[in-house]
Amino acid sequence: MSTTSHPTVCIVGAGPFGVSVAACLQFVGIDFRIFGHPMRRWLSQMPERMFLKSESCASSLYDPMGVRTLERYCGDQSIAYPEYGAPVSREVFAQYAISFQRRVVPQLEDVEVTTVSKLRAGFELRLSSGETLEADKVIVATGMDYMAYIPEQLALLPTQLRSHSADYRDLSGFKGKEVTVIGGGQSGLETAAILSEEGASVNLMVRKPALNWNSIPSTFHRSRYQRLRNPRTRLGDGLGLWVYDNFPGLFHYLPRRVRLERVSVALGPAGAWWLKDRVVGRLPILLDRRVCGAEARSGRVALHVIDQNARIQEVITDHVIAATGYRFNIQNLPFLSQSLKLQLRHEQQSPHLSSNFESSIPGLYFTGLGSANSFGPLMRFLAGTEYTARRISHHIARRRRLQIRSFAELEGCLDF
Repeated sequence: MSTTSHPTVCIVGAGPFGVSVAACLQFVGIDFRIFGHPMRRWLSQMPERMFLKSESCASSLYDPMGVRTLERYCGDQSIAYPEYGAPVSREVFAQYAISFQRRVVPQLEDVEVTTVSKLRAGFELRLSSGETLEADKVIVATGMDYMAYIPEQLALLPTQLRSHSADYRDLSGFKGKEVTVIGGGQSGLETAAILSEEGASVNLMVRKPALNWNSIPSTFHRSRYQRLRNPRTRLGDGLGLWVYDNFPGLFHYLPRRVRLERVSVALGPAGAWWLKDRVVGRLPILLDRRVCGAEARSGRVALHVIDQNARIQEVITDHVIAATGYRFNIQNLPFLSQSLKLQLRHEQQSPHLSSNFESSIPGLYFTGLGSANSFGPLMRFLAGTEYTARRISHHIARRRRLQIRSFAELEGCLDF
């Protein structure tokens, strides 16, 4: 085991948030190291035939110079780029994101961080390569890794009979099998559509009495009144979404109860407008159903389901896919030492953060899903990378300048 460098910052995670923060730190002159498999979730944990729910204009990583946008990449590659009204494929976005990383943050290290622990001053990190290093600050940018949520009613089933929608890049292995997908959000709807198109027999089970679909974005000119009444944002159309998109810093200062309630209900389960024709009328949809139990039976799954009339039915299926989303829980981060976890202040198992994304442990920052309770639903989407990267990098740079100034003043006093 070797101990090497002592960078100012270490970034744990190489997805959109991690790479965007790295780009900003580089821009303001802060030395850092960034670890993780680049864009792993986009390359290996999403179906090949998937499309992004976000519109094109909301699907860029953040580059302080503003030149490495998805629009420019599509132009360079002769790929169509309408700002609104046409979905971006996972393949195109993944290619763009990898290109961004290689050009902007080529020093990314494709190794895992296995342990982060607190020192008297700073942090100690251990890597899967065997290296041990120290850093003044650590930024957790692991995205949705480790946070896939499976309801307890399904969690006890054998893993060969149940899974999460995040587990698949290729769904063709279910051809000819009966699969029940649980969840009425984008993930559940698109997983069910792809399974059906791949030749599986699919049942889609949804808790709500109806499916929600996002409206088709208008590509026509809108009057000033229409734009003011229903402003267009990177999260969709509406005054509420405009506030979430433009004022995540203001959201941070809302009362705790209001913040947590808004995060839990804003932008709830819904399908993208372009997906509707691939689902409705194409596969069975069981609405207003709730799973109250499940058991393995002769190599299959027996689901105990409460229907809209409060009766318990039994649904037999070959496999269950839980498209039940993600819930951030600091206890699920395997690389954080138990001592760190015990010291962290939290809100519903998400870290309590300052206005600069810093946790109650000085020098430890959280991004993405882990920051949504503090800065709003914007942090669950790619569009949140801009505010996050700017805020964290400027905060660290400002502290660094003050530290250097203090050292210079101290040296001046000693010289005197």
